[in-house]
Amino acid sequence: MRCGGIWKVRIVRLWMDDPEVGRVCLPSSPLRLTDAPALKPSPFLNQHKEEVLGGIFGFSTAARAALRKAGAIRSAAQVKG
Repeated sequence: MRCGGIWKVRIVRLWMDDPEVGRVCLPSSPLRLTDAPALKPSPFLNQHKEEVLGGIFGFSTAARAALRKAGAIRSAAQVKG
């Protein structure tokens, strides 16, 4: 995406380094909040899968392995491929 035109004039753009695609230009808010947290790239596909299944849903390691073996959960490479 190019960062030109009105984005360049209004300074409502944000450059972010994405691990998969490199440096990208994103639209940003013209408002500048002093205590706002820094922005970061969105998570990768399945990046937090183990935390969610194990921590939030409480699946044990054995239960997650059984789900993986049954094909209910897959790795990011399997989903993309």
